Amino acid sequence: MADALSLAMERNRLGDYVVKRDRELDTLKQIGSALASSIFDINQVLNYTMDMISAVMSVKAGALLLMREDGLEFTVALNIDMETLQGIRIKVGQGVAGYVAARGNPVIVNDIDKSSLFYPDVDEIAGFHTKAILCVPMISQGRVMGVIEVFNKTNGDFNAGDKQLLQSIASSVSVAIENANLYNETLSMAENERQIRNIFQKFVPKEVVDKIIHGTDTEQLVVEEFRMLTLINIDIRGFSLLAKKIGPQKTVLMLNHFFSIMGGIVFKHHGIVDKYLGDGFLAIFGAPVSDIQDADNAVAAAIEMKESIPTCRDYWLKEIGDSVDIGISVHTGEVVVGNIGFDKKMDYTVIGDSVNIVFKLQEFTKSYPNSILISDKTLHAVSARLDVREIDVNSAAIGDLKVYELAGVNAGDSL
Repeated sequence: MADALSLAMERNRLGDYVVKRDRELDTLKQIGSALASSIFDINQVLNYTMDMISAVMSVKAGALLLMREDGLEFTVALNIDMETLQGIRIKVGQGVAGYVAARGNPVIVNDIDKSSLFYPDVDEIAGFHTKAILCVPMISQGRVMGVIEVFNKTNGDFNAGDKQLLQSIASSVSVAIENANLYNETLSMAENERQIRNIFQKFVPKEVVDKIIHGTDTEQLVVEEFRMLTLINIDIRGFSLLAKKIGPQKTVLMLNHFFSIMGGIVFKHHGIVDKYLGDGFLAIFGAPVSDIQDADNAVAAAIEMKESIPTCRDYWLKEIGDSVDIGISVHTGEVVVGNIGFDKKMDYTVIGDSVNIVFKLQEFTKSYPNSILISDKTLHAVSARLDVREIDVNSAAIGDLKVYELAGVNAGDSL
C-alpha cells in the first residue's frame, strides 16, 4: 500500500515536472517567435521578454540591464517602477548584477542577508525588498552586453532549472539585441550614404559619388595619380565691375543661375565641376572615371555651353538690365589628380601644367567674346572632325601649342 502511494506521488511529481518543462519550452518558443516578428523593435522584445519571465518563473520582480560605458543601466523592469531606476548605474563588479557582468557567470543567491554581493542602495531607491536573486549574463560574441536578474521566487528557492531557463532566455535576447544593433547600424550607414549622395550629387556626377562612398573603407587617399584629362575653363567677362554695380545678393543670384545651367551641361556630358573660381569654374573630363570619349564629351559640353550663352544673357538683361560676355577654353593634357590637402580639409582636384595652360587659353578669349578656344592637344584627342580656325596668339606662355577657335562639328560628323 505504502509502495503504491509512494509510486503515485512520484508519478505526480514527474507529471508536474513534465508540465513545467513543457510550459518553459513553450515560453522559449513564444520568445523566439517574438524575436522573429519584432526583431528590430528592441524595446518591444525586451518588454515582452520580461512578461514571459513573469509567466514562467513565478517571481516577484525582475530587471534587464544593458552595459554602457559608465556601467550597467536599467532598461526594462518587472513589477518595479522604472522611473525610480532612471539614472542609476551599477558599476561593473558592484552588487550581484555587477559581479555577473564582470565574471560572465550566473549567480544564485537564495538568502540575500548572507551574501556579501548584495548592493542594498537600489532596494532603498526603488522601495523594493530583495530576499533572493537569480542573475545571468547576456553574452554576444564573447562579450557581456548586459544581465537579466529576477527576484524573490514565489514557490521555493531558485535552482539549477531556473538558472538554465533564464540563461536560455538571455541567449535569445542577446541574439535579438545584436541583430537589432546590426540592423540599426545598417540603417545608419544607408542613411549616411543617402545624405552623401544628396549632397555630392549637387556637385559631382554619380560615378564620383560612388567612388567617394564605396572607396572610403580603404582609407587611402588618391594622390600622385597621373591622368590624361580634358579640362574646360568657363569665365564671365567683366563680372567684377557688374557685381559692384548690382550688389552681393543679386551677384549670388546671377552666379547661381549661371552655374546651374553650365554645371548641368558638364554633368550631362560626364564631367565634374572641379572648382568654382568666383565668376567661373574649372571642369574636368576623365577622372575619377575615364573613358575613350573624354575629349569628345568635353568638346560637346563646350559647344552646348556656347549655345546656352544667349539664354544666360537674356536672363541677366531681364533681371538686372545688363549683360556680360563669356569665354570658354578647352585643353587636353596630363595632370596629377586626387585628394589634395590635409586631414582637416581635402579636395578632389587637379594640378599641373595642363591646368595652367587652360587658364592661359582663357585669357586669349578676351579677344574672342562668347567663343570657344581649344588647344591642338584637344583637337587631336577628339574623334570627330571639328570646324575650327587657327588663331595667332604669339605667346611664350603656352610654348609650341596651337590654338583654335571652335565653331562646331563638321557636317556629317558628331560627338
